Amino acid sequence: MTILMIRHSPPGAAPDALPLPARVAGHRVACRDCDSLPALVRCLQRAQRSRPALVLIATTAVDAPQWARYGQALRTALEALPAPYIEMASNDDDALDEHLHPQHAPTARVVCSSGRDDACRLSLAIAARRLTAEA
Repeated sequence: MTILMIRHSPPGAAPDALPLPARVAGHRVACRDCDSLPALVRCLQRAQRSRPALVLIATTAVDAPQWARYGQALRTALEALPAPYIEMASNDDDALDEHLHPQHAPTARVVCSSGRDDACRLSLAIAARRLTAEA
């Protein structure tokens, strides 16, 4: 099985520099980058088909009109995930849960103001512990 990392970044932003490990807790790590809320919706919909063991979602700041326009589609895609997810945000205001209030909350929400790399490392450690405990 795989751990799917979905990294949502603003349009035109440089790709995340943190190299991801090939495997965590015996699971292959796959990564998808998206630069808009519609792209994030598509990544979540693809995750429904690929059926990962766990999904890690790194979010970025989005303005209110985008939440209003794409929030319902994003919430629907998030609720249809076939696996638990861990959400990463730089602050509480950027978190999906704050805007979407999905029926099922993330397994963990990592809010890390020191940077996305730190949030990613911590989220991968949580994923490893969770998946090892399930094995």
